[in-house]
Order: sequence, then C-alpha cells, then structure tokens
Amino acid sequence: MHHRATMIILTALACIAGASLAAHAQEPKVIPAPDIDDSTLMDTYLWHVRGLPPGQRLAVHSGAGPNFRVIHALDEGQPIERLSCKDSRGGYWCRVATVGLPRISGWVDGRFLLEETGFAPPDDLRNPSFEPEIVIDPFVRPRRP
Repeated sequence: MHHRATMIILTALACIAGASLAAHAQEPKVIPAPDIDDSTLMDTYLWHVRGLPPGQRLAVHSGAGPNFRVIHALDEGQPIERLSCKDSRGGYWCRVATVGLPRISGWVDGRFLLEETGFAPPDDLRNPSFEPEIVIDPFVRPRRP
C-alpha cells in the first residue's frame, strides 16, 4: 500500500510539473513588427536615385558607359537594387535593377546613387557642374599618314 501511495504522489507531481512545462512551452513569443507607415523605416538593402538636376531623369544604359543604348530612365528618389559598380570610360558606373515589376536591369552613372534614404547631399553636390571632361588615352597610337 505504501508503494501505491508513493506512485500516486509521484504521478501527481509529474502531472503538475508537466502541465507547468507545457503551459510555459506553449506561450508564444511575440515580436512586434515595425509600423509600415513609419517614415523613419530604412530599407537598407535598397539604394535610391538622388541628386539629379531638376526635371531630369537618370538614364539606364545597356552597358557601363554613356555610349551604350538607353533602355530606361529612373526618377529622383526611386528605389533600386545596386548589383555592382566599376570605373569605366572615364566614369563610375553601377549595374542596378528596379525593385518593381517589370524588373529592369542596366547601368547608371554611380554619382546619382545613395544608400541612405534620409540623407540628401549638399546643394553643390546635388547639382554638380556639367563641364565636359577630356580624357586622353595614353595607349592609343596615332595613325601614320
């Protein structure tokens, strides 16, 4: 009889302990999601078109340079995904892709891409002078007459 009473007590303790563990295990951990309408929300994986002259759009080229065909144009503030960048043909060119549909990929002048959504460059950087830059290639040999 003593054995049976001990078993009943142990079973009752196990049930109580199991119930408290089960209750604790089933408590969901709630992590609040950020407010989508919050203007301070940063989309860190995106870059944005910034610093265009007023009324202009950023040309998207089929290759890294101004002589390639223009395939699209981006507006000031438009989010894009920056895929890669390189120095090419006297400029800094970045391969980008639009984030909306249809997804368009091409090359843009990297001077007009900004990673931080809340930052705007000073006015002198936002509207740079557009003086032509002459680059002389030292490897080009002149033709002989």
